[in-house]
Amino acid sequence: MSQPIVSEGGTQPLASSALSDLEPVPPRWVESLFAGRTACLDPGARVAVRSAGDLLLLDTTIEGATALSADILRDRVADAYRRLGSVLAARSRWPIRFWNFIPDVGRTLAPGLDRYMVFNAGRHDGFTTPLSPRAFQHAFATASAVGVNGIDLVIHCLAAGSAPEPVENPRQRSPWLYSDRYGPLPPCFSRASIAPVAGRKLLLIGGTASIVGEDSRHLLDTGGQLDETFRNLATVVMSARRSDEPVGQALARLIDVRAYVTAEADAGLVRDEITRRCPLAAHVELSRARICRPELLVEIEAVCEL
Repeated sequence: MSQPIVSEGGTQPLASSALSDLEPVPPRWVESLFAGRTACLDPGARVAVRSAGDLLLLDTTIEGATALSADILRDRVADAYRRLGSVLAARSRWPIRFWNFIPDVGRTLAPGLDRYMVFNAGRHDGFTTPLSPRAFQHAFATASAVGVNGIDLVIHCLAAGSAPEPVENPRQRSPWLYSDRYGPLPPCFSRASIAPVAGRKLLLIGGTASIVGEDSRHLLDTGGQLDETFRNLATVVMSARRSDEPVGQALARLIDVRAYVTAEADAGLVRDEITRRCPLAAHVELSRARICRPELLVEIEAVCEL
């Protein structure tokens, strides 16, 4: 299995090895929470479950997603989310973070409709229809959704014993309020979530890119997109802390960073900017992946201890 470029210790330069394709797994900080824990299959829901204290990590896969029509894929995504919700409800847990890995994410499946838009419609159905489990009947947890190689669609859900506190970015329109330019049904996630994780109060920041309002900014300009992305990350931190502080000070609070980069030629710039702007990040991961909008070149998710 290929590995992403990883920095340990935050202040050290990242490895200079070639950028690897993204594997459909959660970031290393999540995997470390469940190290040595064996996954058990919930046979009714067809969901793999690992536990660590009051935390759960749920995994489910839609096999052969690239061969499915738009209507069937939408139904399968909705079913997958309902199955995740049924496991959470049965175990009295609340979702605090989702990672969605979508193969060939930008492929057109119908006029004006790509695979990411279809995924969003299915996720919306899973969260909002009368069949939605109790675990989803609250504000949305934060999430990432990026493109991977292969044919399967993989969903991971980190869950805890209490519901998260959602955090929005005042510079951006909330995803569930997006116009139909981005699909017939909007994405269902919060920009970030505040949640207790292993005795720590963490701000879990979802995939963040160069978007203001609902519009992509700095087309074909990696440096400009990075600046806008870091400004958005800092604004989310300030929103969660209810503070007004310099952007650099807010970014210095990030303790874990994962970046998705579309082009290997941009990896060095992204790597250097994360190292410079996030000096306390104990782990930094970079992987090559497709972003949900074709004009976006980089997306960054992060963790901040509050």
